[in-house]
Amino acid sequence: LVNSMVVFDAPEPLASQGSRPTTTVAPQALLMMNSPQARHWALAFDRRVEREAGSADPAQLVHRAYLLALGRAPRESEASAAAQFLARGADYYPPAGGTPPQTLALADFCQAVLALNEFVYVN
Repeated sequence: LVNSMVVFDAPEPLASQGSRPTTTVAPQALLMMNSPQARHWALAFDRRVEREAGSADPAQLVHRAYLLALGRAPRESEASAAAQFLARGADYYPPAGGTPPQTLALADFCQAVLALNEFVYVN
């Protein structure tokens, strides 16, 4: 099985199961923060957020990311923290390298949103 499926309690494909265990373990968070697959998902999410936000305004990007991933608008404290995250993230990346620093910072933010418990777990 794919590593991400194993970490998130994939069922045994050759046996019937009446119910599946639900676990919350550190490897799940580590996978969402560090795996190449999670980064790939974040970059794809970044492109969608940029396309659908229709603006490079950080507030609109954050709002769109929250709507897409969580089905709700960000709270004021979340929007403020996200704006700071994007500003500091853009300063972190050097301007040379092909991809604009703002895009890389948004990809980092998108990866963080995809790793939120609210996104990963359905209540």
